[in-house]
Amino acid sequence: MYATAGIIAPVFAVIVLGAAARGWRMLDAGGLRGINDVVFYLGIPALLFRSVIEAAELRLVGPATLYFGACMVVFGAGVVLARFLLGAGLAQAGMAGLNACYGNTVMVGVPIVSAAFGAEGVAIMLPIIALHSALLLPLATMLIEAEGTRARNPLRMVAATVPSLLRNPVIVSILLAFAWRLLGIPMPGPLHRLLDMLGAGAPALALFGLGATLPEFAARGNVRETGAVAVLKLVVQPALVWALAAAAGLGPVATAVTVITAGQPTGANAFFLARRTGVSTAASAGTVVVSTILSVFTLSALLAWLR
Repeated sequence: MYATAGIIAPVFAVIVLGAAARGWRMLDAGGLRGINDVVFYLGIPALLFRSVIEAAELRLVGPATLYFGACMVVFGAGVVLARFLLGAGLAQAGMAGLNACYGNTVMVGVPIVSAAFGAEGVAIMLPIIALHSALLLPLATMLIEAEGTRARNPLRMVAATVPSLLRNPVIVSILLAFAWRLLGIPMPGPLHRLLDMLGAGAPALALFGLGATLPEFAARGNVRETGAVAVLKLVVQPALVWALAAAAGLGPVATAVTVITAGQPTGANAFFLARRTGVSTAASAGTVVVSTILSVFTLSALLAWLR
């Protein structure tokens, strides 16, 4: 338990420091944007690129297949719950499904997995991170579009997301690293040191930026929906991933990393989609905040159980 606290406590302490810095006006909107841009465009891509290059083994199918299989089930459960139990429309139900399965795999997941399992753990996460937005955001978008008058061909909607995904530096860094590794190109010493320098500070800056951003998400939505979706995200999804991993005979480290990745709080990109489409904005913002706070306890429990 002490070792688990040693991993979780610093992670969420940095989040709290970020929130305090914003609350005490030590950091304005421009400064926060600069921190988040450095993390998104340089720090995390450098960390992930190095992790791919240095990984002893990359499992591109097993953990990611189980993870997204569970995501589909939880997404469907969120849609059904919002649609038939809470009386939401199809678009709102789609956002509830996304909030229930879209995790903060980069800003929270990478620091925790890196601290607990090192480069081996981060390497297991990489296919999940690469496919996360590509699979889940279009799925929710299709349901949102289906309810409105702007309904379009689903294939065109998916195709429209490809350019933005290819401009995402996190995804690009992973794809480039896979290509580099496949070609067997040796890593030059100066580049290795540069990646080390950029990647070393990325987890702390990502957490600090997340904490400073949380006050913007502190809107109140439907309490019942927020609570139910948070339970699906923090409890049901990791439990389902664990069951699938056990049934598939996944190794202990791969199982632990995949389950902990599934147990991450709802990611900010779900809220950004809600804000862009004008659907369930308050509920999505509330879920980001509530699930992030509750994940202190749920992730602590998962780490204590799986390590």
